[in-house]
Amino acid sequence: MAHDVIMPALGMAQETGLILAWRKKPGEAVKTGDVLMEVETDKAAMEVEALADGYLTEVRAGEGEEVPVGEVIAVISETAGDVKAAPEAKQEAPKPDAPKQEPAPATAAPAAKPAPAVAPEPVSDQPVNGPVNGPVNGPVNGKVLASPKAKRLAAERGLDLGRLAKAGHPQPYRVSDLETLAALPAETAALERIVARARIEADAFDRFCGWQAPETGADAGAVLACFAAGSLRAVTDEADIVVQVRAPRKQPKTYANPDWRGLARLGPEDEPGGADLIVYDLTGTRLTDAELAAGATPALTVARAGSRLVVSLAASPDRLDDDALIACLDAFAGRLEEPLRHLL
Repeated sequence: MAHDVIMPALGMAQETGLILAWRKKPGEAVKTGDVLMEVETDKAAMEVEALADGYLTEVRAGEGEEVPVGEVIAVISETAGDVKAAPEAKQEAPKPDAPKQEPAPATAAPAAKPAPAVAPEPVSDQPVNGPVNGPVNGPVNGKVLASPKAKRLAAERGLDLGRLAKAGHPQPYRVSDLETLAALPAETAALERIVARARIEADAFDRFCGWQAPETGADAGAVLACFAAGSLRAVTDEADIVVQVRAPRKQPKTYANPDWRGLARLGPEDEPGGADLIVYDLTGTRLTDAELAAGATPALTVARAGSRLVVSLAASPDRLDDDALIACLDAFAGRLEEPLRHLL
């Protein structure tokens, strides 16, 4: 006589359960009280025990699948001869030009001794076609195994669970693994930078700053913020642009949309948010150029070399691609060379 194993209700408001791990394989002997699998809801993870003696002859849901409460997920039969192949896990449809692969024929596993207390060896990081035992070090069928609560909290905190898999941490992931994820070092690939540089005569910029200061009260840093915002706006579709100006031995000043507000009405923000562009004003130092460490925010550097201003722009490719970076720096250099262009 066959005994159906159903997804149990582990909580009053539970509607589904996530299968974290199968402790028994199809064909293995099962005794009442043996642990069949691990199931996690949005509140807890529990071991589900067998309620009948026999052999696990059919598994209908694989690891990483969410199953409604009360649905049959496995069958325990009196003999091992009734073993059925595990269902293939859901996979993405193959691309039109991708060759189709025939699934390997399933064979019945012979009756085995009760499973040992320790978990079997971890499976490889290749996609699988059915349930697997033990921790997983890579995506299963293109997915990362995690509890619903861990997925929800990771999304709320802007964390990518896939980074845990890349770092080799075994799946499935629970809420406690989010601390490990948050502690992972930043991915360096996103911080690789491209840099462009230009040199222009400083006379026009110096005359403009001296001419407008008595009328507007704006210092050279505010003028640079205006020029920088207008140059960035010309190559992006951002509605609001925040520019922060930094100079050695001075408090950083942050300006919101300085190119729109005008120099006469321009003042630093009292409670600025994150900057879209940082301008390093080195004109008051002995430095004639600088290439700063990689960061997530594009950085404009302005320095003096004799009668010239040396300006450089550095940004990660995901923030400004080659064309945008070149166009932005060219526009900024043009404003320094002909300051009245910022009024156009």
